[in-house]
Amino acid sequence: MRRAAALGVSAVLLGAGTVSLSSFPASAATPSAVTLAGTFDSEIGCSADWQPDCPQAQMSPRADGTWTASFNVPGGSYSYKIAINDNWTENYGAGGVAGGPNISMTVPSGGEVVDFVYDPNTHLVTDDSARPAVTAAGDYQSELGCSADWSVTCATTRMTDPDGDGVYTYSTTAIPAGRWNTKVTLGQSWTVNYGAGGTANGADIAFDVPSAGATTTFSYNSATHWITVVSNGGSTSSLNTLGALYTPTGTTFRLWSPDSSDVSVSVGGTSHPLSPTALSGYTNVYQTVVSGDLKDQTYQFHVGGVAVPDPYAQMTTPGTTQGVVVDTAAVTPTGGSWAARPALTNREDAVVYELSVHDFTIDASSDVDAAKRGKFLGLVQTGTTNNGAKTGIDHLKELGVTAVQIMPSFDFGSTVPNWGYDPVDYNVPEEQFSQFTAPEDRIREFKDMVNVFHRNGIRVIMDVVYNHTFSKSVFGNITGKYYTSTDLSGTGNSIDDGNPMVAHMIQDSLEHWVRDYNVDGFRFDLAGVHYTNNVNTWANYLNTAYAGRTLMMYGEPWNGGASDPQEPQKVRYGNLPTLAPAHFGVFNGVYRDAIRGGTDTNTMGYMGGTGNAAAIAFGMRGSPTDANSTSPVSNLWTPAFAEDPEQTMNYASIHDNLNLYDKITYSGATGGATGTAGRIDRFAVGMILTSEGVPVIAEGDEFLRSKVVSGDYRTAMNSYASSDAVNAIHWGDKTVNANIFSYYKDVIALRKARAALRLTTWGAVHNQVSATVDGSVVIGRFSSNPAAPTTYDTVVVDNPTGSTYDVALPPGTWTKVLDTTGAVAASDNACASLAVTVFKKN
Repeated sequence: MRRAAALGVSAVLLGAGTVSLSSFPASAATPSAVTLAGTFDSEIGCSADWQPDCPQAQMSPRADGTWTASFNVPGGSYSYKIAINDNWTENYGAGGVAGGPNISMTVPSGGEVVDFVYDPNTHLVTDDSARPAVTAAGDYQSELGCSADWSVTCATTRMTDPDGDGVYTYSTTAIPAGRWNTKVTLGQSWTVNYGAGGTANGADIAFDVPSAGATTTFSYNSATHWITVVSNGGSTSSLNTLGALYTPTGTTFRLWSPDSSDVSVSVGGTSHPLSPTALSGYTNVYQTVVSGDLKDQTYQFHVGGVAVPDPYAQMTTPGTTQGVVVDTAAVTPTGGSWAARPALTNREDAVVYELSVHDFTIDASSDVDAAKRGKFLGLVQTGTTNNGAKTGIDHLKELGVTAVQIMPSFDFGSTVPNWGYDPVDYNVPEEQFSQFTAPEDRIREFKDMVNVFHRNGIRVIMDVVYNHTFSKSVFGNITGKYYTSTDLSGTGNSIDDGNPMVAHMIQDSLEHWVRDYNVDGFRFDLAGVHYTNNVNTWANYLNTAYAGRTLMMYGEPWNGGASDPQEPQKVRYGNLPTLAPAHFGVFNGVYRDAIRGGTDTNTMGYMGGTGNAAAIAFGMRGSPTDANSTSPVSNLWTPAFAEDPEQTMNYASIHDNLNLYDKITYSGATGGATGTAGRIDRFAVGMILTSEGVPVIAEGDEFLRSKVVSGDYRTAMNSYASSDAVNAIHWGDKTVNANIFSYYKDVIALRKARAALRLTTWGAVHNQVSATVDGSVVIGRFSSNPAAPTTYDTVVVDNPTGSTYDVALPPGTWTKVLDTTGAVAASDNACASLAVTVFKKN
């Protein structure tokens, strides 16, 4: 049969027609070779067309499992297929069909670089030939050998998208040092072009090349039209535009001072005046260059004779406003290189686990070495156990989470135990979480933490607090323009990112952590203090400049409870559709409240048997917008906010307020892990983990963590500065409440196994999910197949009642795979009380 299929395909490819042959099976193993066999093979160096084993037509595998290739194809019409393992025995055509029709492709006149991507799971292959040529045009092109500057036809500066993620790039080391300008053109014409801010026909984008030989990378996001230019001269610290920019021969000191020209810096007992300097995109910046190798030396800025901190400091002397000259980018992780980043095909594939550096390992029950408890490296010490049960990072791997959301870990003003939502230095790892005092050791320690997480398949998301500082004294002596006139954060010192220089500082800080510390995303505390357009800029910039990392960015869509006259311009549910192209999401407080009831009240919502079943059904579907549009919604607090499922972060518990188990017991449930209280806990998290969107789990919830000591629920409601007796994770709970942990683990594994629970588009949610209500029971029907949207393969039933519910399943043979105890394999259709029950189609 295989032989006949191979002959048939070969004949069809060389003939005029095509047929669909599906008699051979899809490959079960990873292919050893993938070839783009077609009518353009001879154009790219093959000896003839339709060669399944041509070396010049081979694709290359990448970390996420897909295969890619880029070829310079002349203008014309072509057809092709994918050949597996250098022969026609297994091949795929249009629609990923085995032995399917040839795929047609037309390349514009003049030719272009065509990027191909093949997915061995779906067997789909895509090309971007239909997209116009993308060119980085600018006043530097003649320096690169183009016939003229601002040339839209120069092939030298043609941008490519080899991994098929929609972000085109071009890199060169040939642009001389100096200031230059660029724009991106499409279709080798000025008819369609984009400039600053991704604006059509927008302003030129100015950029600086710091030195001869610097690598300059242009990136263009075809979805948002955002453009970034990053240039560095070997040490990426040159990208830190302000602060202390180190080189072995001299350090450049820069500070924003919009109110005073009396700016100086003291280094080694000598004061150096700063003078105004012009920097692209920045205003009112003062600068001086101090010669010599100043590595690890302290420095102190002064404005108007008053000592002030460096808002861009990469290292500081603890307890002071002194910075330390360092080159963060030059400090490598132990071993000298970064580990491979854990793959994340879609953001909806993530399962996020929130934790505190201190609380997670500070208790001796963690089995972490005494010197590492409550420290960065304590989070990643392997081989730790408690009564035979895994703790620490090994516990996280066993649980199955894909990312940790680390509560504030940059320098803050309070002393531990404290959660650190009071920042002082945005770009410095918190010294209280470090075992070291030497600057490079502190930097390397954080990098090692990220590296070990990555080696263990776990991404790192930082909880960042750009909405306020420890006090106004942090930046206030530089200028009051850092702060809003009306407090929006509830702390008395909210940051005003409406000032362009403050917004730029936040973007530069975000890039510092992505670029130099290799983190994978950010959770924004009180993101509702920030302007939506700034958040859009930050996210677009990072996703374009660091394309391929699948960064996750999300935050709280509210402020500290203040009345804000600029509220329509701030991050709110209603503005989330505009942030969908930038991949920015928010915590779904509406769904949380529907599940658990008020955060600190003594009554429960749906998880306790009462509440709004319709709200649960809507949250199960990922809280989608009514229309497939990125326009804002007039109701800023609409529960229908997600234009993309990745925009809703679903949770039943987080560090604030009563954690999940304490909320349950405060509301009167009893019986522990094996009683009603444990059942409700499993019900609540089961809903979170079987809903569209991205689930977030708070540390310790998976084994009924409690912060109630001697019956004191009041402290547990707001325990940010409480003792270790309250906040520390007690790892013995994992053994005592083993059935709860087992359930969490099973539901996470189920989520990973059911693609229907991780849909990735608005259209998929609307077409492939049906959530209905029968009394107070919610029945969700899910299809993972867009070609058969109502042929459901997964059914989820949320039953808050006191009795068993028998669900009517769609046609076909079904297996119950989850009930209140965890993973099962049963043929009945009974859905237990206070439980999530899941069925899969056989």
